[in-house]
Amino acid sequence: MRNTSKFAVILIVFILGFSFISSAQNASISTTGELTFTVRTITDNGTYSPKHVLAIWVEDADGFVKSRLVRANQRKQYLYKWMASSNNNVVDATTGATLSSHQTHTVTWDCTDLTGAEVPDGEYHIYVEFTDKHAQGPWTMVTFIKGPDEQHITPEDLPYLKDMQLDFIPLINSIGTLKDSQNALVFPNPGSGVFHIQNVFSGQEVSIQLFDIQGKQVFNSSIQNSTPNSELSIDLSELPNGTYVIDLRWQQTFRQ
Repeated sequence: MRNTSKFAVILIVFILGFSFISSAQNASISTTGELTFTVRTITDNGTYSPKHVLAIWVEDADGFVKSRLVRANQRKQYLYKWMASSNNNVVDATTGATLSSHQTHTVTWDCTDLTGAEVPDGEYHIYVEFTDKHAQGPWTMVTFIKGPDEQHITPEDLPYLKDMQLDFIPLINSIGTLKDSQNALVFPNPGSGVFHIQNVFSGQEVSIQLFDIQGKQVFNSSIQNSTPNSELSIDLSELPNGTYVIDLRWQQTFRQ
């Protein structure tokens, strides 16, 4: 008996690498990556100094995303900005008692939300706040862009928040496993016009569609009679520089 099955792999072509999404036309692009943020606190000479409570968390344009560090088992209610944003949510955060001295803090974020799902690319804000009194204490916000480009930001020192450093590193993922653990490869990446698709699948036709980051189709082509380990080429030199999604689809016939 001969059965025909359709397989599809959707690839994002980044300046620095590849990643998966589930739908080329409708899904938000999401770059796998890791953020590291460092800050050193200085006493504000409040009532309880040097003891203080502190929070570091992530927000996007819609508000709270995730807490990363909350050192405030007591008197957390005086972290006014964090409480208003997070509603005391500490899922996946490092937590602990009130700090007894000022020090350097380093937190990381794997770019996931409270459910563990990867957040879409875009603008995010890292907040840090502490207080050593029953009142609003020092705070600041550092903004970065989650996407295919590395981000290295060194904000200016503030009176009570110093040595801040933000680093976002996008991770370069392999192209995902196809049937029988075989992989497709799109190269060069980055490229300047002509891209090659080294495919290890077989079938009668390979469909190639390209979408920009808004989901608009900018390229559509089909190539007949693909054979295992063949190499296909597409010329995209007329397109502007940017991030694109390649949607590869093919039909493979096998015996059962």
